[in-house]
Amino acid sequence: MKSFPLLLALLVIAGAAGAQSVVPNLDQAGRKGDMARLAYKQAVEEFDKADANKDGKLSKEEVATVAPFKADNFARYDKNGDGFLSWEEFVGHNKWKKE
Repeated sequence: MKSFPLLLALLVIAGAAGAQSVVPNLDQAGRKGDMARLAYKQAVEEFDKADANKDGKLSKEEVATVAPFKADNFARYDKNGDGFLSWEEFVGHNKWKKE
């Protein structure tokens, strides 16, 4: 059974490749939708609180006021490397639009 770990690894990779996004839609019914709407509301509040100059993007210093972990790992979240986090970079996906 030396091939079992390899088979298991291949199944995990195949399953992950076919997986859909785990981020629920805001209009989704049920518990997942409720949790998504709550997370969205909290993210908007944090983003708006951190955006001291109201330019719609967050510097590392602004992020540090609401999310120290993200500030400490800023480069990881700043996907386009412009030195700021957009809304999408702040929440980690582009599934929820900020209104």
